Amino acid sequence: MLKNQEQASVKFPEISPDSEFHESKWWSFDSEAYRNFLLHLMVEYDASDMYITFWEVPVLRIEQEALRTQWALKITDGILSDFENLLLHDEDIDFFKKNQAVDLGYSLHWRRYRINVSLQRWHIMIVARLLAEKVPTIDELWLPPILKKLSHTSWWIIFLSWPTWSWKSTTLAAMVEEINQTRYKHIITIEDPIEYVFEPKKCVFEQKQLWRDVTSFASAMKYAVRQRPDVILFWEIRDPDSVRYAMSLAETWHLVLTTVHSRSAEQAINRLVSMFPTDEQPQIQNHLAENMIAIIIQKLVKKAKGRGVIAVHEILLNNTPVSNTIRDNKLNQIDNVIFTNRKYWMQLLDDCLVEHIVNWDISLQTALENARSQWSIKRWLEQLWVQFS
Repeated sequence: MLKNQEQASVKFPEISPDSEFHESKWWSFDSEAYRNFLLHLMVEYDASDMYITFWEVPVLRIEQEALRTQWALKITDGILSDFENLLLHDEDIDFFKKNQAVDLGYSLHWRRYRINVSLQRWHIMIVARLLAEKVPTIDELWLPPILKKLSHTSWWIIFLSWPTWSWKSTTLAAMVEEINQTRYKHIITIEDPIEYVFEPKKCVFEQKQLWRDVTSFASAMKYAVRQRPDVILFWEIRDPDSVRYAMSLAETWHLVLTTVHSRSAEQAINRLVSMFPTDEQPQIQNHLAENMIAIIIQKLVKKAKGRGVIAVHEILLNNTPVSNTIRDNKLNQIDNVIFTNRKYWMQLLDDCLVEHIVNWDISLQTALENARSQWSIKRWLEQLWVQFS
């Protein structure tokens, strides 16, 4: 049922030649109905993403594999233009014309999608990501229990890290939902775009979208303090001003949740510090040592059995050894500090992978493909073999 994907078990529906969506009918079908059909197909097959690009059939990402549909018609410029007009508001179209790319949140039939529209080889390209049906909880996502405890702190910065497509926004939403269900607080989110729409329970919410409600993350954070929030979520650390405002908010007793692109706790700190000139870096290291409570590295890996993925984590929690290491610029010792503080909920990514191997959650091959150090995985497994043999 799939082109060049014989190993996949997913079966897509057959579309008869008489269907309005068959490739021989491309000149006469309803673009809006086809858009709705494709978005519904993501829901039906639990696809995380869909790729719609010029002169290709729609492609669904299922279980981390990008699978071409066999039956669908190839996408023309006319269809792409129709989709653009159906998905984008006037202000989105203006932004797209100016920047040649735009992100937005989109709702259809009670499901929510994150849409990216961009250009490739002078043609429009659309990527849709299917979000969870409702804002998930920390327990429902099987996240480390320490994230629930961190959600109940009253100040400091929590950084969630890894490159794109690792459920960072979903995990942050789960932490915000934990606050929403248990505490009476004022929460401001600054997002690009708004993904999960929160239903106020115990908390009061203000959800601001970049370019629509605010002009930049930095300016939104600058004025947020005047709105008397308790918790501020902003999507990404992108520049020195974002770092400064995040630390300033944490210093004035606000819980700040944000993300930074990195593959380890050490790399996250290095990335934040290196945004500044050399003469400012010692001061930034001091601020981070005082105001950062945690760095969570999150990555998705394939499950060993059944469909789906599982999140693995590296966790750095601030304590005296960690703050001294940051302040003294001995970041190459971060991994050792995490290792020696494992009893305090800290863990290295490779240790988490080993735990999932032992629990039969993931395969050895998957662990080795995603490990920071394949040697450390093998060393741990050799020790376990000796221990239980």
